[in-house]
Amino acid sequence: MTIYKYVAIDKTGKKINGDKEANSKDEVSRFLYDKGFIIISINEKLGTEFQKLFSSDIGGVPLKDKMILAKQLSTMIAAGIPIIQAMDILVQQTEKKGLKSQLTNIYKSIEAGSSLSEAFKKEKGIFSDIHINLMAAGEKSANLNEMLEKIALDLEKSKALRGKITGALIYPAIIFSVLMLVLFLMITVMVPQVKELYKSLGTNDLPAVTQFLVDLGTLFSNPLFLVIFVITILSGVVLFRYILSTPKGKTEVDKIKLKIPIFGKIINKYEIVQFCRLTSMLLQSGVQIIETINIVRDSSSNQVYKDMMKNAADEITKGIPLSAALAKYNTENALPPVLLKIMSTGEEAGKVDQILEDMGKLYEAELEQLTGNLTKIMEPLIMVLAGGMVGFLAIAIYLPIFQIGTLVN
Repeated sequence: MTIYKYVAIDKTGKKINGDKEANSKDEVSRFLYDKGFIIISINEKLGTEFQKLFSSDIGGVPLKDKMILAKQLSTMIAAGIPIIQAMDILVQQTEKKGLKSQLTNIYKSIEAGSSLSEAFKKEKGIFSDIHINLMAAGEKSANLNEMLEKIALDLEKSKALRGKITGALIYPAIIFSVLMLVLFLMITVMVPQVKELYKSLGTNDLPAVTQFLVDLGTLFSNPLFLVIFVITILSGVVLFRYILSTPKGKTEVDKIKLKIPIFGKIINKYEIVQFCRLTSMLLQSGVQIIETINIVRDSSSNQVYKDMMKNAADEITKGIPLSAALAKYNTENALPPVLLKIMSTGEEAGKVDQILEDMGKLYEAELEQLTGNLTKIMEPLIMVLAGGMVGFLAIAIYLPIFQIGTLVN
């Protein structure tokens, strides 16, 4: 919510100034009209955005906090505690300023007559559209606590899945970063000292390998080169961000991501697992098929899957089954053909939601195995890379020293 500063005239003709926290100027206007005031001006209070900035949590609400929030709400509602009272308890016990502020706004919305799902929908950044739709379905079917438990379980699975992928990628990233740091220090510190040692002995003829590293170190020590290098890197980042901002560019980049050895398979499996699990959850909760596909599409982070589901949704409106619509636009084999065939069988039997749930578990097991083996696959590659770099540096540094021995003799 935003704080608005208003100036108005009351029923007695007295000019009044005040502040009002609201979602929009229209809400403030209605508030003042209901009191019988004549509005002179309504303006957003200066500094509100800065207050929001400092009261927000950097990086948004963590998955762990979302999961705990859903579990606590489910437990309290199952125990018969009214929603408004449950939200008040959550506000009181939350310590993080950003989340506390958001929960306070949700409490006020419910107090004003909004449902739980409507209140969470107004306050962005806590639950996704998928989870909000599950809440709404739970409110309609009078099993809100069960839906909140399902949301908590989904968040727990997402957290575990992301944790495994992140954990598998951290090790190679750390090793590669250390190697680059060592290489930089060797080029800029040790190799120039070898050159000075050679000069002191009256020769400037360095071995080709060492001369290459010396030239590289000299280049990196040049302020002009560093400026050009930084500008080039920044230009590359800006260009890449521009490409990602265009639909065609984003699609092409995401296609390349899916074709990267090893990592492409992980991205592909993750998207398949998300598609199966989320589609199954929404269908089981009574959400219509077209709305389900649109919500799942928005939750995807890969443009290839987004485009496929967007086109499939258009086909479904024409009466084409989900599996056939997806197969028509599955040009990059984003979804395995076997999955689409099994989905078709499930549609004929009226059990597509159960089929997708089972297939989601199967692909999740494959993803866990893939991420578990990633470190084992990467270790030999890292050892070869590290060994090659150490060998190259050893030759570049010690070869001149051997030659110095010959010169002394």
